[in-house]
Amino acid sequence: QQAKKPSINMSSEATAGQTPDMYGQLHPVETPELIESKLDEFQQELDKLNPEVTQWATEAQEKCQPSQDFKLQFLRCEVFNADLAAARYASYWKKRVEVFGKEKAFLPMTLDQALADPKIQTAFDMGVMTLLEGVQDPSGRALVYFDPSKYDKSKYTVETIIPALWYVLHAALESVTAQQKGVIFIGDPGRAKFSQFDRAVAKELITSLKGALPIRLSAFHLVHPPAFAKIVIPIVKVFMSDRMRKRICIHSGGEEKVLQEFQTKYGITADMLPTTVGGKYQVNHAKWVEKRSSSKL
Repeated sequence: QQAKKPSINMSSEATAGQTPDMYGQLHPVETPELIESKLDEFQQELDKLNPEVTQWATEAQEKCQPSQDFKLQFLRCEVFNADLAAARYASYWKKRVEVFGKEKAFLPMTLDQALADPKIQTAFDMGVMTLLEGVQDPSGRALVYFDPSKYDKSKYTVETIIPALWYVLHAALESVTAQQKGVIFIGDPGRAKFSQFDRAVAKELITSLKGALPIRLSAFHLVHPPAFAKIVIPIVKVFMSDRMRKRICIHSGGEEKVLQEFQTKYGITADMLPTTVGGKYQVNHAKWVEKRSSSKL
């Protein structure tokens, strides 16, 4: 069965009468009744899909028994369109097997299990992507920081960096409000070199976001893009859906202008923005990793 094609602004009967927010997103009002009925509908839609499509989701059910709360993430991602959520869920498990391999795909998404590979750890420790822990936008969206200047091609391959990026995005989804409202990327490419742009990694990451991971991408804020961004951005956009392309927000000019724009237009204050883009948040990827490792996360 073919799932219906998503529109630019996701909607459903659960968002009827709503006006899109500043990112063009609608947000269902969740009730226990809505969640219960939609989880039932989700399972019905999953059962309708071709067994070849749901092969890995079926294996996941046998091996790790994903919780109802986990399945709810896919409904939230697709604003409670059960057919789209079921299709994304099936795609997620297929992609997870591709990313982690059959041996680790069904292990918990923790540093000491699914991520327990020295090569993946080396790629992860570069700190290309990290969760800005302890801060969210006024609606409760998670903030994920992306710094391509951290790429060191002697320390990673596509096969080792993508699991690391998946881990960060799963960490962002530990917040229920991030599941409901979305995730915001703060891209900081100002110190990166053109040689650090990795087309293959960009393609794999965008593919995961577009059709597998249960993430509502609210925005990709690109701060102080370098001159070569004029070459890179069109390449990256090729891999994106129309909806994702519309989520790119470019910020240029002086620090004061950029900070003012973030605060007045998006409600993101200097306390939530890394010091490298003019904010006050001290990014410490190593400390964040150590904290999660000691908590067995």
